[in-house]
Amino acid sequence: MKRYVAIYRQLLKLNLASLLTYRVNFFNNVIASIGWGAMSLYTVIMLTARVTDAYGWQRGELLLFNGIYGVIVGIFHMFISINMGRLSKVIHMGELDGILVKPIDSQFAVSLWVVNFATIFRILMALGYTIWIAGQLHLVVTFPQLLLFIFLAFAALMLLYSLWFLVLTNLIWFSNMTNLVLFMYSFESMARFPKEMLQQLASFLFVFVMPLALVINTPSRALLAKLDYKDVLIVFVLAAGLWAASRWYWRFALRHYTSASS
Repeated sequence: MKRYVAIYRQLLKLNLASLLTYRVNFFNNVIASIGWGAMSLYTVIMLTARVTDAYGWQRGELLLFNGIYGVIVGIFHMFISINMGRLSKVIHMGELDGILVKPIDSQFAVSLWVVNFATIFRILMALGYTIWIAGQLHLVVTFPQLLLFIFLAFAALMLLYSLWFLVLTNLIWFSNMTNLVLFMYSFESMARFPKEMLQQLASFLFVFVMPLALVINTPSRALLAKLDYKDVLIVFVLAAGLWAASRWYWRFALRHYTSASS
């Protein structure tokens, strides 16, 4: 574990050096990231402008929900999804061959090699917005609530990562299917809606999207002191189970990987 922490520290330094080398590209990414974050928040504000409550959530709680979505998903985009987005290129261009001969875990390498530092501004904006909304709701958060929220947010990130990785591992066989990444971005956006809203879907569809329905829903309820502890158990079980499944499926896929030179 200590070895991988040291490796990741070096990766952060390399990414920071790259950021300082290509400053204009970084500033463009910052503007795009802030723009997308602002549009996401503004959309929910407009959609709830004439609504006092929906599906058991007050308007202020829905706005808080969206702020938490911005923080958790922003962290995911900063550290994970940027790597998922380049996985097709890594496989198709033969870069995976080089990764497989390195003395490190290949899933670690393809999942965490690149960091999108520009997204940190989107995270800070969403965090500031969340704190402001919490103040407007006169929300009093105790230390145990905050601790539980952090644990649930971590489990949510693991759950989100496992879903992405399980789907994108199929690129081992179909490396040109870059639309899988676009599909996952669209699919992930469903996490911005409360679980109660998604339950209006047909039963078989809700079962499919239930893991996403819990990603933001459960941490948000922890802050609002409305937590259903069955959801807590489900989040942790799903996070651990899907992470184990993603590990197994990646190793299974690698046994069928023929390399770029084959």
